[in-house]
Amino acid sequence: MLPRPALPSRFSAVAAALLMLAAALAQQLGATAPIDRLLLDAAFRFNRTWHPQPVAEDPVIVGVDEAFLDSIDEPMALSHLYLSRFLQAMVQARPGVLGLDLVLPEKRFQAIVPATQPTLDYHRTLLAALLATSRELPLVSAKVWDAGHGRFREIQVDYATALAMHDRGHAAQGSALFCQDGDGRVRRYPGPLCQPGGAAATLAGEMSAAMGKRQAWSGLIDYQLGAPFAYVPIQRVLELSARGDEAALRALFGGRAVLLGAVLDDVDMLVLPAPLAGWRPGAERVPGVVAHAQVLRSMLNGGFVQPAPPWLLALLSAGFALFWFGAALLRKFALLAVAAAALLWLASQLLLEGYWLAPGGMLAAGVAASVARAVVEAWRNWLERRRLGHAFAGYVSPQVMREIIGGGIAADRQGRKLEVCVLFSDIRDFTTLSEHMPAEEVVALLNRYFARMTAAVHRHDGTVDKFIGDGLMAFFGAPKPLACASQSALDAAHEMLRALAELNGELAAEGRAPLAIGIGLHSGEAVIGHVGSPERHAYTAIGDTVNTAARLEGLCKGLRYPIVCSDNVARAVGFPPALVALGPQALKGRSAIEVYGLRPEVHNAMDVPERGPAAAQGAAVADPASS
Repeated sequence: MLPRPALPSRFSAVAAALLMLAAALAQQLGATAPIDRLLLDAAFRFNRTWHPQPVAEDPVIVGVDEAFLDSIDEPMALSHLYLSRFLQAMVQARPGVLGLDLVLPEKRFQAIVPATQPTLDYHRTLLAALLATSRELPLVSAKVWDAGHGRFREIQVDYATALAMHDRGHAAQGSALFCQDGDGRVRRYPGPLCQPGGAAATLAGEMSAAMGKRQAWSGLIDYQLGAPFAYVPIQRVLELSARGDEAALRALFGGRAVLLGAVLDDVDMLVLPAPLAGWRPGAERVPGVVAHAQVLRSMLNGGFVQPAPPWLLALLSAGFALFWFGAALLRKFALLAVAAAALLWLASQLLLEGYWLAPGGMLAAGVAASVARAVVEAWRNWLERRRLGHAFAGYVSPQVMREIIGGGIAADRQGRKLEVCVLFSDIRDFTTLSEHMPAEEVVALLNRYFARMTAAVHRHDGTVDKFIGDGLMAFFGAPKPLACASQSALDAAHEMLRALAELNGELAAEGRAPLAIGIGLHSGEAVIGHVGSPERHAYTAIGDTVNTAARLEGLCKGLRYPIVCSDNVARAVGFPPALVALGPQALKGRSAIEVYGLRPEVHNAMDVPERGPAAAQGAAVADPASS
């Protein structure tokens, strides 16, 4: 075969310039953000391992943990006394600033004071402690965003007044809201651009101001700094205060920034690029108070990580675009691998200096230049060897041949936040019901059950996400948009009960016990998309909406309703008479929410007699409480 002539030099120069511009545009538009985020996280972890960065000023976390909650008799709504004692202990400890990463009560709770303490005024006790503390030291309370009402949650007016009475150069309250990147991780300082209404005051920012460091903060949180946090249990602080051990309190907290917050496993959890909770080794999903502490740690020790200078980005992008030149592909890709390794090393070194050199665009330029030249060379080679290509086509299918010629295109697996309604259902006491059945019969029964439930979901344009044992998760509103996802989900739940009634009729005829199910519904935002690896992934929904729906399903048995839905769902479907308001119900891992139950007479299905298989005929679900 004759050697191919070289490409014209003008063509090569134009191609390289276009590749450089395309890479710069892709980075500017955020197309390379996913890889930049992954590389940033890797650089943080690398530097934490091989170049640990000690800090001069380190915040202290005081944690409200499970042990504390188990040790008190009152609910958290009546924790005024313990918070008051903690504030008194902080006055003794004399910290530089005290931040409260918890929600102060919105109203007085004197009407529900325990009968054992009828004369104790919880409100006045906490108010007095707040007043005394704010006189003695800087005190900042968290403002919590209420997504359901589209505003920051207001605290009781007396408490707000007490916090604001003593101006020490900082706001009495700061936003506790974090801004998550597309992958759900917290990397950026939550400045005004990502705060509702452009709120500038953040919890960590106002605490930093109280420590004498105020500025218009921006940038990436520095996750290289400091060791993983430990926390001081709040009960230890209360014990030291009760003993009058002021010296121990000052040794722990004197002159330092102190953050009080929950360190529970399922409350206010955030995903960070690095594991920072010493009591959760290796876990990147940590309580929110840890994120506030790392933000504050960054402020007190050099500030946030800033973008590298634009000229450096342009220079390196141009250098990687030069990989267009040269036709020796193996040598080129080897050199590209070496250049990429050098670029990642440079990025990690600049990160130690407080600058982030996002390498995604440069790597994209190098890869694009190499691949584009490879494609051109392959095309030219194919033109010269068409007859060989036709001969080779006899050994593979035309589809395979087209894939070889055209290359593969990876499916887009980027998740999206969508408004959906999530449905969870579960068979009551199925473990007990099936423990004496052969495995084949258990599987056969579940298959019969799921066939009907799945058909009901699909008839109302729902997406069956997964089967979890004898449970089913589905969501409505994705990938197909629906006029009212909540209405479709509720209609599907209705049909599931009707389908179960038919199945129970068949089971009764077979002399088997009827099945009873509970269904939980909740609507809200969830991340929808492909989760997994290129070899195996699933189209699924992730987020608090999913967790809440699962918790609501768990209420069915106790509330004696086969269908339980949230206020979001009830509001979306117009509060029909069929739904009964059941008041606020506590859900594990989050605040209580208003829930509604389906009226029993709607399906005539709340009570299945204790004996007689024929009783299951026409019953959609057994009384959850009786099962």
